[in-house]
Amino acid sequence: MAMNFETYLKDGKTWLHELCTYLGIDDDLKAARIFRAVLHAIRDRIPTGEAIHFGAQLPIIWKGIYYDGFSMHEPVRIRHEDEWLEFIRTKDSGADQADFPTLDHAFYAFQDVMSFLRDHISEGQYRQIAQALHSEITVPA
Repeated sequence: MAMNFETYLKDGKTWLHELCTYLGIDDDLKAARIFRAVLHAIRDRIPTGEAIHFGAQLPIIWKGIYYDGFSMHEPVRIRHEDEWLEFIRTKDSGADQADFPTLDHAFYAFQDVMSFLRDHISEGQYRQIAQALHSEITVPA
């Protein structure tokens, strides 16, 4: 199998530019940080098997970002939406105050990323992720 790094880069950038539209921002770096934070929060919240199946649907560049720091784990127990939003903020590598200055910012970013994922991964995988999150966590249908 040939490795086409140009295609991998193009696919990753395409997702990033589309995500900027969903987030309503023009800053690629900020969008990438937000996406990484939400991806890592989801990855750590859902069972390991689900996390692996989800990661398989990402473009290769985003797959690498998603799996960075990954380990076999018990899902983090989160029962309340505010707890979930704080968890997302902790995944933002020190930029949480710039990207998520309030829980409202984290809420809307999460909603936008989930809407983006709903449109870019299989319906079944999206439903499994949504179901793996606690029922108090608002997920776009």
